[in-house]
Amino acid sequence: MADSIIIAAARSLSQQGDLQAVTRLIQDAESLGKRCITLTIDSLKTPWNSPVERYHFRSGCGPIEALSVANRLIQDGDADLVAIHGKDFIKSDYSQADRHEKMSIYPELSMPEAYTLLARHFCEQQGLTQAAFIRLRNAIFENLKQTGEQLKLKLPAESWYQPLTELFRGVDCANPVVDFEGLLVVSHQDSGLPPQMEPVAIKGVGIGIAEHDGPEYVRELAHYHALEKAVHYAEIQSGMNVAELLKKPEALTEAYTCYPVVPLALLMIAGSIQSEDTLMQWLSQKPLTCTGGMNLARAPWNNPALNGLIAVCESLQSNKQDALVHGNGGLGYKQGIALLSR
Repeated sequence: MADSIIIAAARSLSQQGDLQAVTRLIQDAESLGKRCITLTIDSLKTPWNSPVERYHFRSGCGPIEALSVANRLIQDGDADLVAIHGKDFIKSDYSQADRHEKMSIYPELSMPEAYTLLARHFCEQQGLTQAAFIRLRNAIFENLKQTGEQLKLKLPAESWYQPLTELFRGVDCANPVVDFEGLLVVSHQDSGLPPQMEPVAIKGVGIGIAEHDGPEYVRELAHYHALEKAVHYAEIQSGMNVAELLKKPEALTEAYTCYPVVPLALLMIAGSIQSEDTLMQWLSQKPLTCTGGMNLARAPWNNPALNGLIAVCESLQSNKQDALVHGNGGLGYKQGIALLSR
């Protein structure tokens, strides 16, 4: 069984970035007769409820699912190179009305309203008052804002701080308006292909899937059993402890931050960080993301976790560390945990 490694990763955000070298690597591998497979992250143009084609992936967990498949293809000897490709020019290719129409996947509720309902059930189950949740929500945004300032990302205008629902402001919600393209290449040590960076080891990838998704199932989804499954499978593959990893000051985290309840669930369910004081301490000491999160770094529909995977690979070039990348699909019915190391 071959060990899977990431040998190249590149991204373009709003036409800033170059994927040509990674594209040439894939073309060269094909010309050498290497067995190459491309896994595609579906764009917003693909209807949410349409059948998912082979080697295509959909939802915010899609890139982590693709990494899981890439890992298996390499380990089982079914491919020499697996490319994960996502492209969605959400800013350029869609009008505001078109974006809203295509993103309305739950006709009965808007996404902020659906996540507000989910957050209410989560707070009830975890013993959090609304006031405590709002304090934690604010701390999550401040955490993302610090990273955003370090990365010199454009910060939201004052109008974004106005409430959208009883639990979320504009700054707490994913902002999709960005043009994104990303490529990540998985191979193995003996492929003979020249890595374009210091290889990043894929230690384990866990996927958890709930039986149902949608606003009518939020009480069940708020337990985050799918996240527990994803953590369990990632730990079995890697031999690592996710809770310990999340608490390590030096380990990198790329949480999925579409709405504050999602990274909060990651910390509480996967990280076993339970009390408000301990959560606030964690948020004051360690970045939740390498990117600045889905409201500041923007959220290209099904591709935020691909953006996060690439950002983590870039960060791992500077230091040998462990890293966790989280993916969340729908209202949480799909959960993915990728554990990487260099």
